[in-house]
Amino acid sequence: MKLSKSIKKIWRLPKKFLTIGAIVIFALGYFLFFRTNNVDKLQFTQVKRQNIRQEVLGSGTVTGKNTANLHFNSNGKLSFINVETGDKVAKGTTIAGLDRENLAINLRQAENTLRDKRASVDKIKDDLKDVTAESYTQRQTRTTAEVAQDNAYEAVLAARKALQDAYIVSPVSGIVIEAPYIAGQTITSSDIIAQIVGTSELYFEAEIDESDIGKVTLGLPAEITVDAYADKVLKGKVSKIVPKTSSTSSGANVVIVTIIIEEGVFNFIDGLTGQVSIIVKEEKFTLTIPQEALREDNTVVVEENKELLPKKVEVGIKSDTDIEVKKGLKEGEKILLNPPVTLRLNFPGGGSSR
Repeated sequence: MKLSKSIKKIWRLPKKFLTIGAIVIFALGYFLFFRTNNVDKLQFTQVKRQNIRQEVLGSGTVTGKNTANLHFNSNGKLSFINVETGDKVAKGTTIAGLDRENLAINLRQAENTLRDKRASVDKIKDDLKDVTAESYTQRQTRTTAEVAQDNAYEAVLAARKALQDAYIVSPVSGIVIEAPYIAGQTITSSDIIAQIVGTSELYFEAEIDESDIGKVTLGLPAEITVDAYADKVLKGKVSKIVPKTSSTSSGANVVIVTIIIEEGVFNFIDGLTGQVSIIVKEEKFTLTIPQEALREDNTVVVEENKELLPKKVEVGIKSDTDIEVKKGLKEGEKILLNPPVTLRLNFPGGGSSR
């Protein structure tokens, strides 16, 4: 009865008061409803201990310590070739040889020419043995004959060397990656008979973005994953940084960094592609938080006793996803991810802030 009388009294109020009251009730309900929903939507995580690395990433290819491009010093007919693509060879192995018959003929012809030129010089000197004053014509004749003799001698030396160079041997131990010719073909001194990659040491040639190269120094450890052997991790260290930039097909500026592979067994194929992670810094079993939990002023939002409190932290190294916390937090504390800018926070000692 009393409730109905109270309602009747409310309806007798002026309309402007009824309108104001309705707005207040609606606003209060809206605030309470959406505030509860927003709190429910907040995402939290915990401070945890784990290993963390600061890394520089890059891509590149596997190669050997050096590459030998083998060719003959003279033209000729290929008599034999002892290797095929994919063969393993030791240093000093005979790779191929030219037809020595033609080379031997060339040497005999050169030697015959030399004897002829020597005979001509000897005859001229014999004719002049009783001449007390050599005329200009006589001097010219003698000089021309002596020059011809010298040229013939040089031709003999060249023919002898060509015969000696009829064989080529491998200067390195490694794998034959190219051997395009067969016996019987005529080749020139510019033709590469075999290409051999030395495998006494293996390397990974990585392209590192120029924005990261300042973090890379000689001796840093690295881990390599080759696409063809994705389940294997090869370990090495930075052995060389090329002091110039180059451009990739996409237009990015990169610096070539060489990593010597020290650990890991795989079937070497020159040019295999892969990725490298150069470890700049590393901490073991340290406190970490996700990077999205850290605010610009180096604070995080911690939930304590159902209240959201800001805490100042001292940070260390960063990985792609996490960041090390040196001071300010304890393991297991509950922290807020992606704190909204408009979030109302409580401060120790009272007060609040957005």
